[in-house]
Amino acid sequence: MRILFSTWPAHGHVLPLLPLIRAAQRAGHDVVVASGAEGAAEVSRRGIAVWDVGPSRAEADAAFRADPPDLGALPPDQRMPTVIRRMFGAAAPQRAAALVPRAERWQPDLVVHPITELAGAIAAERTGARHAVHGLGPLPAEAWEWFGARFGALCADWDVPDLTTAILERPYLDNCPPSLQADAVRDFRNRLPVRPATDEPDGDPLPWTDAQLDALPYDRTLHLTLGTLFHGATEVFATALAGLRRLPVNVLVTVGPGTDPGRLGAQPPHVLVADFAPHALLLPRCAGLVTQGGAGTIVAALCHGLPHLILPQGADQFVNGAAAERAGLALVVPPSELTPDAVEGAARRLLDDPSLSAAARAVQAEIAALPSPDAVLEDLLHLPDC
Repeated sequence: MRILFSTWPAHGHVLPLLPLIRAAQRAGHDVVVASGAEGAAEVSRRGIAVWDVGPSRAEADAAFRADPPDLGALPPDQRMPTVIRRMFGAAAPQRAAALVPRAERWQPDLVVHPITELAGAIAAERTGARHAVHGLGPLPAEAWEWFGARFGALCADWDVPDLTTAILERPYLDNCPPSLQADAVRDFRNRLPVRPATDEPDGDPLPWTDAQLDALPYDRTLHLTLGTLFHGATEVFATALAGLRRLPVNVLVTVGPGTDPGRLGAQPPHVLVADFAPHALLLPRCAGLVTQGGAGTIVAALCHGLPHLILPQGADQFVNGAAAERAGLALVVPPSELTPDAVEGAARRLLDDPSLSAAARAVQAEIAALPSPDAVLEDLLHLPDC
């Protein structure tokens, strides 16, 4: 069968799809991934067929910055929905214009897309393909109210008005561990749990040599990252490192794919800095993570049973952090409280409080019990109404 995956062009949106993509390849299906330039590059380097369609992430970011909303004039609970509508919703018509004609020529049998990528739904409906929506981990319960705010207009533009409500009956592949957030994106009624997986190495080695890693002085290691969207916050890295350097713990830092590790300056021997490291190789070496709290990063940590110190910066990270904190597997230091002392104290507790690690390991076991991507793909291909 022909299976089309369509996704927003960001590292954290591509990676959650990889387990199902690899399952489709193992089953012998013809697989194509459609995305903008950054997502297409991520997919291409993994040897997967790709269509570079629609705006790049850089173009979408530039369009947003050219006409930004006045977030300060909005109530706090309206700020994130507004950003999502103006970012993801605004890019969807351009992506659909590029994606749908190509999909109509290719005629996929199944289309899978994250909740953030609305053009994929239009492509599925216009081609008559089976159709599934993929989750992105612990998104808020009300996330569809945000991501789907412009979906009705997009459906009207493509003459598929019934899809506005019908999409909520399509299979929703829920890769959020239930104890982390049981009602993640609650609007979808046909939910299929699927086991998430951490990033596959795909031949990418760790950026440090065995000799460098063996020379680290301490028994325990923390991973510090701000992901792939907020990695430009050099001052946050500096503040976090000022606190972490005080502790008897190794710190492995990644500052963002393709960015300069040297911008953090000279570091002591127990701190190593690189631009990127595959989680599949990095996280087994760690006792915990200090991150921005992106949904994919939280799930990756839990796949390895690791607790979290979350320094939320924006997007859904405040909500994700609150969910992880409620589940007892994370601590949160918000921007208003971010100091070296706060990071040092929270990281010390992260390392020394056994309840945090126990909660993370309990969710790790919960993840292991979820249906495999291979089993879920088989279900998708045989459900009567996808």
